[in-house]
Amino acid sequence: METFFRRQGLDGETMGPAKLEEFLNNDFRALAAAQQDRPSLEEALSRITKPVLLYVGVDDGAFPEVTRCAAQIPDAKLVSLPGLNHPETFYRADLVLPHVLPFLRLQPIE
Repeated sequence: METFFRRQGLDGETMGPAKLEEFLNNDFRALAAAQQDRPSLEEALSRITKPVLLYVGVDDGAFPEVTRCAAQIPDAKLVSLPGLNHPETFYRADLVLPHVLPFLRLQPIE
């Protein structure tokens, strides 16, 4: 659990009992499977031709990887959310939607 928390930028001590209980109700086999090494898709990033919006909490353990990923996609926009870790980003629609909605409005319907 400590390794998983560290990878996600989580701190179980400060998470609070309700959030910790919610987290512990996850499917840990699925979470473990998601943590397995897998082939890199890095070589495909530069070939993405559609606009991409990436958002990530600055305190998310994946922040450095998401930043590197965004730099390799030709038409990517990266939104960094200060003070948020991985799961907190999902709970903060008030911070995420102001970026997502305009991005979606600008994309043509195919």
